[in-house]
Amino acid sequence: MDEAQLREQIAVGCRILSRRGLVEAFGHISARLDTGDVLITPRKALLLVEPDEMVRIDGTGQQNAGSGAPPVETAMHLATYRARPDVAAIARTHSFTTSSFAAMGRAIRPVHSFGTHLGDEVPVHPHIELVSNEERAAAVMTTLGNHDALLLRGNGTLITAPTLVEAVMRAIWLEESAAIQWRIGATGGEPIYYTRMEVATRRMMDMPHEPVRAWEYEVAMLSHNPYAHAVRAYGARASG
Repeated sequence: MDEAQLREQIAVGCRILSRRGLVEAFGHISARLDTGDVLITPRKALLLVEPDEMVRIDGTGQQNAGSGAPPVETAMHLATYRARPDVAAIARTHSFTTSSFAAMGRAIRPVHSFGTHLGDEVPVHPHIELVSNEERAAAVMTTLGNHDALLLRGNGTLITAPTLVEAVMRAIWLEESAAIQWRIGATGGEPIYYTRMEVATRRMMDMPHEPVRAWEYEVAMLSHNPYAHAVRAYGARASG
C-alpha cells in the first residue's frame, strides 16, 4: 500500500472509531510507512480529519509532510515504534468502559474470542500526565512491554497492531471486552477469563482474516449514517 492509500485508510479508520463512539474530540491514529516515517492524525477530532492533513514525521518527530499539526502525544507513538518493531499501527482512543477499568486500576483480560486479539492482559499505566515527552513515553513503554495494548489511567487507551485495519478493530474489541466484564460485574457474577493457553490456542485459529472481515462490515456501516459522504470519497480500496 502506498502513502496515498494509507492516508485514505487512516481517514476511514477515523470515521469508524467516531461512529463507534470510541473517540470524540480527542484521540489519534498512526501507521508506520515502509520508509520508517510515520503517518499520524493531526491535532483535531478524528471525525474531521482529511487524508491530506495526516502528518508525516521521521523518527525524531520532524514533520516532513501533511498540512496538519502533530498531536501532543506524538512522542508516545514514536517511542512505541522504536521499542516494538512488530507494531505497524496504533489506535489511541478514549472509549468509556475501558476508561472505567483504568480509573479502578484494573487490567482487562479476554472473556470472548475477539478479545484474544489483545493478548492475555491489557495492563493499566498508572500515571495521569499527557505523554508529551520522551521521559513519559519511556515510562509508558515500561508498562506496555510485550503487551498489545494498555489503559492510560484517566487518559484512554494505547492499542498496537501489525496493520492499521487490526489496530482499529482491536480498539473495538477491547471496548467489547470491557463492556462484557462490566455487565457481568453488574449482575454480581465473576468472569471466566481465557487462560494463557486458551489465548494461545485461539490466536492460532482464523485470526488474520477476522479483522479484515470486521473492517469490511464497519466500512459498510459508514454508508448508513451521516459519515457516508467521507467514505464515498475514499472508495473500496481503503480496505486494501
